[in-house]
Amino acid sequence: MKKRISSLLFLLIITWGASAQTMGLLQADSTNVDGYVLFMPNSYTKTYLIDKCGRKINEWPATYRPGNSVYLLEDGTLLRTGNVMNPAFSAGGSGGYIEKVSWTGQLLWSYEVSDANRLQHHDVYPMPNGNVLVLLFEKKTLAEAFDAGLDSIFPGTEFFTEKIIELQPIGLDSAITVWEWSVWDHLIQQHNASKSNFGVVQSHPELVHINYNITSTNSNADWIHLNAVTYHPALDQIMLCSRFFSEFWIIDHSTTTATAAGHVGGTYGKGGDLFVSLGKPTHLSTRNHSGSKVIWSSLCTLDTG
Repeated sequence: MKKRISSLLFLLIITWGASAQTMGLLQADSTNVDGYVLFMPNSYTKTYLIDKCGRKINEWPATYRPGNSVYLLEDGTLLRTGNVMNPAFSAGGSGGYIEKVSWTGQLLWSYEVSDANRLQHHDVYPMPNGNVLVLLFEKKTLAEAFDAGLDSIFPGTEFFTEKIIELQPIGLDSAITVWEWSVWDHLIQQHNASKSNFGVVQSHPELVHINYNITSTNSNADWIHLNAVTYHPALDQIMLCSRFFSEFWIIDHSTTTATAAGHVGGTYGKGGDLFVSLGKPTHLSTRNHSGSKVIWSSLCTLDTG
């Protein structure tokens, strides 16, 4: 009986200690490197910066619980996303709200990318020119999806595509879209020969297979699920990461919005087509273009580790 009581008291002490723990050093060894940790707890509206000893360096309050992305910029400004709980989208990684906040907590700029047909999700990325790259879901009707060659076995009621927009912040709460790219402009399928994007999928690794992973039992409209976006300023290229394709895609950012919707133009001459993909060989083959894959591989390790 005494043993049981002692065990219970020990468990209560451990539980109390865990619940009382806020920010403190839990573990460190000789391999620990200097630096800081930036994080947004999912159940809170604050963002925290701590050092490797667990000491709080700064915190930033917010209106919304976090989205899936936060950056501390070189000037101490915080760029982060928030989840506006858009009821029109049930996909994971939902956000919809982007803001920049000063080191002292002053709201410098905010902007919503959220309505019935589109929603910012997962990642954003700060550009060297002060603009912000944004990942967003965009809804398509089933009629639009079938017209693009979607297999009629798809049992869902709606279909999403992925789009990237580059926002130029204006004032405190406005922005203009200065560039955009959409997966929808770069599809391939071999299901419906009457459609303009019909072709042999394996012969077109620069395009995205609209029926990849489509089955009669999978009604998920979010068939691509991009998780991350990053930018390589020296190459003027954008890298994307797709969870459901298990691939990294690289596209040309030197294009205009018009040429990004096509297959020619830009510095690399390919318009908005994929010219490097890294991942499962069952969908797209690995391509190299002027050594960019080698340069990106190092950057990828840093950005996605």
